[in-house]
Amino acid sequence: MEKRIAYLGPAGTFTHTAAREIWGDRALLRPVSAVDFIIGELMAGGADFGVIPLENTVEGIVTASVDELVFRTAGIVILREVSVPITFDAYRGRADRDDGTDQPTVIASHAHGLAQCRRYVAASGLPTKHFASTAAAVEAAVAEPGMIAIGAPGLASRYDVEVIDQAVEDHTGAYTRFACIGSDDPATAALPPAPDDVAWKTTLALTPSASRPGVLAELCTLLADQGINIISLTSRPLPGFPGAYVFVLTLAEDPDSVHVARGVQGILHSGVRLKFLGSYLSDHLVRPAPSDRLLTPPIGSFDIKDFHRVVARFPGRPAASGPVG
Repeated sequence: MEKRIAYLGPAGTFTHTAAREIWGDRALLRPVSAVDFIIGELMAGGADFGVIPLENTVEGIVTASVDELVFRTAGIVILREVSVPITFDAYRGRADRDDGTDQPTVIASHAHGLAQCRRYVAASGLPTKHFASTAAAVEAAVAEPGMIAIGAPGLASRYDVEVIDQAVEDHTGAYTRFACIGSDDPATAALPPAPDDVAWKTTLALTPSASRPGVLAELCTLLADQGINIISLTSRPLPGFPGAYVFVLTLAEDPDSVHVARGVQGILHSGVRLKFLGSYLSDHLVRPAPSDRLLTPPIGSFDIKDFHRVVARFPGRPAASGPVG
């Protein structure tokens, strides 16, 4: 029976590209309008697998996806991860151009798309309009006069639009990690064969029983003591508990690793709650960094040459012993 794959649509999104990269023509790909609807389809049995964005190298984690997996599902895990290069073109509706309406009035895309094309958006001087996906914005531009839509390359062959500018992104070499998600039941988790150049990752959500100094350092030490490389760490606020956080860690380890087994046992013995978010093959760890660019830290960062400026910023004065003021 043909597998049913729900992805963040409409057709032509980067998520669609990721779904095709994983499944090719082996499955029925069905567009869905939001991440929570994809999860709903999986929970209700309307889809066998879903494909959702996880993290962009410019804008960071996709909180809608991570929060759905961490807080609002049980038994749905990451089964495969694929990285898609991200570049953007700008489009106008063909009819809009043909009728002489040359003056654009608004520029539209998904929030992440607009954020990754800030310079182009700013230079246009136009107000912005948000859509659920980049392709949805391009689709809307067909019928909305004056709209410039930012989306993936190639959409002029899918929608009645024309390209007016190419490669309008701020940063070259960006990519987004996408996850194929599905049931944690091994009997239903059969995926197409993975390419050769992939590596294992395991993702966990850890909830400490209390917020106190050193709790995150202790968790990291428990894993480091087992020789585990933490390749990603993010925190999400625990709803309803101000000041409390869930830590989402991704480890460069496979599911049968003795190191992970010992690390997980140590975490549980420390009183931390653990949620398994998946062990999966990913091309992320083996994707080479651009060879023509040096790593560039955020603007305003210090190094050893700025030692005295850092000391002046953190003088190490004793903490006040009594009430202030």
